[in-house]
Amino acid sequence: MTPVLVPKLPLFLCRLLTAAVTIAGTAALVAVGPEHGVSAAAGAGQAAASGAARSVLEGVYTAEQAKRGRGHYEKRCVLCHLDRGQGHEAMPEIVGQSLEREGDPEAPPVAGEVFQKKWGGRNAWELFSTMASTMPVGGPRSLAQQEYADVLAYIFELNEFPAGQPELTSARDQLESITIGR
Repeated sequence: MTPVLVPKLPLFLCRLLTAAVTIAGTAALVAVGPEHGVSAAAGAGQAAASGAARSVLEGVYTAEQAKRGRGHYEKRCVLCHLDRGQGHEAMPEIVGQSLEREGDPEAPPVAGEVFQKKWGGRNAWELFSTMASTMPVGGPRSLAQQEYADVLAYIFELNEFPAGQPELTSARDQLESITIGR
């Protein structure tokens, strides 16, 4: 994101504005520029460090992390949630044929419209804690906390949320600050 500077402001006004914005929880949106201007994209990294509210649309995971998450997903999740996260709810019923499947025959989608409707507006901690306490079937809490965070990054990638910096962590306060959805 390219910084956008507004005209020079007196230093005391910049500090006051920065303090007010930080208190309001939107430090990711503005920061004092080098010439006492206000930069509108300065703080994505600062927001991540401070736990300021942000959206998955701001790039809350890295591409490398999603790649690791895909590996875990392919080993532990794909049998139930399928290769593109569509879940078994998306499988068609074929009259006269049995679709024998492994895992949970009613695994919900982790990508697409149904997922977005269910999780849109909720925070990433809710999804992370649900994953960790219930998945994989028969072995909840069997992945390391960072592995669950990596799988969550891959789920965000499946839903076409952009990658960015820094990596998604398993820290509750960080995940609670991230809103899922468009």
